[in-house]
Amino acid sequence: MVQVTILLLFFSLLSCSVFAGDNLITLQTKGSGSTITIKQTGNSNTTGIYCGLGSFDNSLVNTHTCDNATITATVIGNLNIVYLQSVWSNHTGQSWITTVDGNDNYAVIDMDEDDNTSTIIQDGNDNDAWILGSGDNSVYKIEQLGDDYYAKIYAFSDNSDVWITQEGTGDHNAYVLNYSGGDNNSTRLIQKGSGVKDADVYFYSGADDNDVNLTQQGNGSHTAYMRFYTTDYDVTVIQKGSSNQSYSAQFNCTGGGCDKTISITQQ
Repeated sequence: MVQVTILLLFFSLLSCSVFAGDNLITLQTKGSGSTITIKQTGNSNTTGIYCGLGSFDNSLVNTHTCDNATITATVIGNLNIVYLQSVWSNHTGQSWITTVDGNDNYAVIDMDEDDNTSTIIQDGNDNDAWILGSGDNSVYKIEQLGDDYYAKIYAFSDNSDVWITQEGTGDHNAYVLNYSGGDNNSTRLIQKGSGVKDADVYFYSGADDNDVNLTQQGNGSHTAYMRFYTTDYDVTVIQKGSSNQSYSAQFNCTGGGCDKTISITQQ
């Protein structure tokens, strides 16, 4: 714990002082109760933090415990990439937060097991954010402010909350997939400002008793598409603005006793 913290503080101070590009931070850690903070400033940099098993290039293959970790990554600049990953086996109670300030940045959190919180906050233009998770009782949240952005959340969870908020100008694109077995979840999508707004929500078979609230507001066309292969759901859609508005849905209830409530408002 102490060694990891000292190492990361060194990297943080180094990246803040030189404001350089093409820098790389790669950290693999293990253990319970870790608190890790990284700050990287500059352009064309890459940060990768792997707590327990994992790496996006499959080079880290050991399995370790990573319970109750708090991982914070702050990235300032343009054309940066930040990965936070913790995959399977004894990885509960984690909090992972990525904050990005700048343009053309790409952020990913891949965090499994239960009782975890994943947050990506991006302020700038042309940014992408992805969150993947399969644990129960978890929170997945993406907040984007600026011009032209894309957010995607893959959740394989029960009793979890999914949030996407996009505000600003240009294209707003949001995608949520809740795969088989994801019950009792709440999904909230908010897209505000000028520019084209597009939202896609998919709930596959076995994902029952779910709620979806979608709000699209402002100038620019509004498009929303939903496809549910589930039973028992509540859907609320609000589209407000002077431009074209389109909502399309396929609700394919599997099995008997489907209880559903659908409310669509276009103004």
